[in-house]
Amino acid sequence: MEAGIHLCTMEELEELFGWNNCRRRLLAQLREFVETELMQAAGQQAPLVLDGTFVTRHESPVEIVVVLLLDEIAEEHFWNGADLYSSHQTVRSRYQIRLYVHSATYGMDALSRIQGIDTVELLEKGLHHKHSKGVVRLN
Repeated sequence: MEAGIHLCTMEELEELFGWNNCRRRLLAQLREFVETELMQAAGQQAPLVLDGTFVTRHESPVEIVVVLLLDEIAEEHFWNGADLYSSHQTVRSRYQIRLYVHSATYGMDALSRIQGIDTVELLEKGLHHKHSKGVVRLN
């Protein structure tokens, strides 16, 4: 995937990445997480950025890496969204989602972290040290 953040709807995500049973199961769990946990905490469909082997051609990803963009949800729900991270172990075991939160306002920079590329991989591929990988933003 090209560097940058690529916008995607849930339907497009299912079409692009739901090409086998393992991936469809992860997508169903993502949808359940969004509809139950996230909607309750954020009071809306909060923007998420997805990463990990799920957004690659990997045949059998184990989980989806998800970053909740806290600065883009309503102020009155900000801390409810942030509190989701305190239950990230439960989220991981229940939904196979590795959850992180991002807020430039509060210095939680999970977005740069997931877009970063391992130094060894950068050297092997001859990439500039500021090169970032592509991720998917679910709106």
